[in-house]
Amino acid sequence: MNSPLTGIKVVEIGVAMAGPFCAMMLGDYGADVIKIERTEVGDDSRSWPPFFHDAMGYYYAAANRNKRSLALDLKSPEGVAIARRLIEDADVFVHNYRLGALDRIGLDWDSLSKANPRLIYCGISGFGASGPLSTEPANDLFMQAYAGGMSITGEPGGSPAKMGMSVADIGAGLFSTVGVMMALEARHRTGRGQRVDTSLLEGQVSMLAHFLTRHFASGEIPGPSGSGSLGSPTYRAYRASDNWIIVSAFNQRMWRGLCTALERTEWIDDPRFADARGRSQHRPLMIEMIQEVMQHHPVAYWEQRLRDNEVPCSAINTVDKVVVQPQVQARDMIEHIDLEGLGMMSMAGLPIKFSETPGAVRLPPARLGQHTAGILAQLGYDAARIEALADSGVVGLDKGWVPVTGAASGGA
Repeated sequence: MNSPLTGIKVVEIGVAMAGPFCAMMLGDYGADVIKIERTEVGDDSRSWPPFFHDAMGYYYAAANRNKRSLALDLKSPEGVAIARRLIEDADVFVHNYRLGALDRIGLDWDSLSKANPRLIYCGISGFGASGPLSTEPANDLFMQAYAGGMSITGEPGGSPAKMGMSVADIGAGLFSTVGVMMALEARHRTGRGQRVDTSLLEGQVSMLAHFLTRHFASGEIPGPSGSGSLGSPTYRAYRASDNWIIVSAFNQRMWRGLCTALERTEWIDDPRFADARGRSQHRPLMIEMIQEVMQHHPVAYWEQRLRDNEVPCSAINTVDKVVVQPQVQARDMIEHIDLEGLGMMSMAGLPIKFSETPGAVRLPPARLGQHTAGILAQLGYDAARIEALADSGVVGLDKGWVPVTGAASGGA
């Protein structure tokens, strides 16, 4: 059965998360993705511990399934020529190198689009391709600070807090995937490719969403609100007798359900709490009142009471509990993949399900240069020429699984 992107050819020159995540999403749904990596070392994230079976870095594994690995020296003219041949035959080119880095070696939009007018050229940078900071470097932590995310994360009055996930990197990867898909759809109508330009900055500013409109509507400068909302005291975490639980009563019906679950139905008619505005105005008092009730029973008790009254709630699951949740398993959100010759590894599954053209994990994260010889053969290089390119350092061939020195092994 075909997947949505079966037949689409993608070339990726990416490192860490943003570019690789975008290309992996395209690969998950059927695209043939060739990942170009540096000879000898590959993507930096290959060497970030912990490791699966002392050989596969966890971070690399998270964003590099469903790809073929081509180890290539892009500092050599012949390495660049090979990359150009692949891109000139591709539908999509994805990279997240610093602006101008690939231009300087001849992998620029202008020349590649002339050679391949149907090419979708997706560049993911720190700040975008224009503006005074366009050539500056950036990473996830930097952008969480620069674009304001850290200013609204953590406890009021506390130290700055990073969002747990790599939200700037993954956000840019997701926005890039959307951009590539839009450009492919436009190509159906125009017959021409185009440049897709996005950045960690633009992704993070977009994700500020209601924090921006709150600021523009009120003039207030949003700050951190811990586990909850700046406005609502009924949309946050509370401490039960044994652990934390979140309560998410965000409308009037759920407010009544919360009061019933807490056995405080008199609050429903209290004029101070009659509507969302009143509850927001009395937020510190309301938090104190709810906390005083909830501290006397365990999480399981409150989960049952709140669900019986149709109030969304949840224990705060740690990752080890998430992966065994029946709903997570029912939705196939944990994939178990065989790393050829090493054993099994596990990772997140595919987040979008299609009724007619499903995606699939077809390839595990590859060894460095695992597919170099096969890709070059497809380009018409014979075995002797491939060997000569390897001997001169232009390409890197598959060396099998190479243990990482000092690796702290991880299981499946």
